[in-house]
Amino acid sequence: MPHPIHALFSVVVRTFFDCMAAKHTRFKRGAVGKKLLCKQQYGLTTVFGWEGDRHAPIAFIDGCYLLRDRGNVLIHFGFTAKDIRGKIDWYNKEDFLPCLVSRFAVGEAAITIESFADKVTADGNDYAAAYSRLTVQNNGSAPFALPRVSRYLVPLTAVPQTVASGETVTADFAVWADRFGERFAFPPDTCLQNAGDLQTHYRHMRDYWLARLAPLAEPVLPDAALVSAYKAGYIYTQIVKDGDCLHVGENGYDEVFDHDIIGITASLLTMGDFRHFKEYVRHILDHVQYPDARWKYSFPFALYLLKTGDTDYLRSMLAQIRENTHTIEKDRAENGIMKRTNAIDSLGYWTVDNWSALTGLAAYKYICIELGEMEETQWAQSQYDSLLDACNRQLLTLDVDYIPISLTEPNETGPRADIRDANALSMFLFGRWAWDGFLLGARQEGAMLERIDRTYTYVKERREAVSDSPYNFGGYPHGFYCSAYNAGYGSSALRGEKYRSLGIEAYRFMIDHAMSGPFAWWEGVDYPNEDSAWDRPHAAGGGGSCPHMWGQSTATKVLLDSVLAEKTDGTLLLCRGVPERWQTAGQTVGVRQYPVQGGSVDAVVRYGETARVELSGAIGGRDVCFSLHGRDVHFRVPAPSKSYVWEK
Repeated sequence: MPHPIHALFSVVVRTFFDCMAAKHTRFKRGAVGKKLLCKQQYGLTTVFGWEGDRHAPIAFIDGCYLLRDRGNVLIHFGFTAKDIRGKIDWYNKEDFLPCLVSRFAVGEAAITIESFADKVTADGNDYAAAYSRLTVQNNGSAPFALPRVSRYLVPLTAVPQTVASGETVTADFAVWADRFGERFAFPPDTCLQNAGDLQTHYRHMRDYWLARLAPLAEPVLPDAALVSAYKAGYIYTQIVKDGDCLHVGENGYDEVFDHDIIGITASLLTMGDFRHFKEYVRHILDHVQYPDARWKYSFPFALYLLKTGDTDYLRSMLAQIRENTHTIEKDRAENGIMKRTNAIDSLGYWTVDNWSALTGLAAYKYICIELGEMEETQWAQSQYDSLLDACNRQLLTLDVDYIPISLTEPNETGPRADIRDANALSMFLFGRWAWDGFLLGARQEGAMLERIDRTYTYVKERREAVSDSPYNFGGYPHGFYCSAYNAGYGSSALRGEKYRSLGIEAYRFMIDHAMSGPFAWWEGVDYPNEDSAWDRPHAAGGGGSCPHMWGQSTATKVLLDSVLAEKTDGTLLLCRGVPERWQTAGQTVGVRQYPVQGGSVDAVVRYGETARVELSGAIGGRDVCFSLHGRDVHFRVPAPSKSYVWEK
């Protein structure tokens, strides 16, 4: 049982986030007197919108959506909670596009509501407009009367009052939704009616997002839902950001967080999205919140340099990178480890801080080597070796056989002792040292490396009392069931031996059990509720924001890393975290357009009587470590090959 003080902390945090979530259903206008389902089950939510908009529409399961840039107007279609019969089918149109579809029954009628946003320019100003289509199929013997929709919806087609028996009618609407942070007035509604029909705007929206996805790394997987989650996660990231500021959420956390933006940017670089990197990183330290953001400030810059070779830009940023990385030396405690911080929202000498600093030093060393800064290279190596040795030495003073959350006390006696708390694996994700330090070529040894598998076993065994899945690592006081980081917690397993496919399996668990919107998760995920309206296993709500883009970005990165990753020495790691069930006859696994030094790589494995590895792109002279049925097989691609096939 958790200590009473820790239990009280959990209650306080949970109450706070419940109030914050409820805040977003206290609609000022548009729903007066309406007993809508979204006001009862507001935890089932996500967003749609346009890239870089300021206040993306917050969507709910019943088809309603909130327009914050219109003074918190709730757009509804007249159907109350009592009207809706049975469960609701809720999904992204075409599997991943930001067009939310809600399908449910009202009496004998089948109702479908589809909503998306498009960018509309009027009088030289840019706006986001929401477009909605209401389809009613009357399967009853009597006419079906359509309820009155929100008065803010502008009709684009004729809107009938009734639907005859056996008929299907469609009505299209639009509404001004956002001004991209500007303060000019919204145009007259007639501008929406003159700006084209809904289908034209849908095609424009669809073409836009397909074009944004086109140059990125493309997973080739036997699991279509994982691919859709990957694509939807990228699109949500672009919608949730405000201009060039990578915000974390819309219905919470609608701001830049320093160490969050580092993680989001790292995932975007891994995907091959370099378009706005230089703008994104300008905001990392806009509001310094956690010391580890300075300590691993170098990390996204090292990834950018690895993938682009842009030494001129890195040289222009070197002074700033140096200044932040050098804070590591002065922020170390007397015993050599990093100082006491609030890194995981409790005070302690956290392992995650030490791993973050080690990652930052390894990244800085790589940058300095590439730029020929030998004095700084030596400083980084000296600090790294000293910190690593101090961490391993301190860890061995504790009477534990796992890697604890804190380097000064066991998990069982610390402030995050609750076995539901996912911070037991905090260093394995947010610290990044085990996996990303490995990719950076850092020296890794001692108990912090050797106990990776044992720590995953420890957490799994400890959580058997509260979870029936080894792929669910828990949550936080604002949602203890699971978390948006769940897949990301499996990233360090790629550095171990026993649990390498954990990231993919944990991502699959998130999709199967923990969504609160289509491919959208709260930071802290609440427990399932059988009375909830969605027609699939899901979480009833949570705390933080939903979607939560830092959490979802970690799922993106571990998915790609599990299939293909690149070390700074050019080695490709292929299928290191691919589940055994995918390595069977007839399956195809790989990544196309994966960004690497000197270009991109297509790497596809076709499983049959043999495993056929097909490589093309910037592959000449590279070493490849291919993981097959639990064994690592090494081979080298001859130079200057642009395509190569290896078979075993």
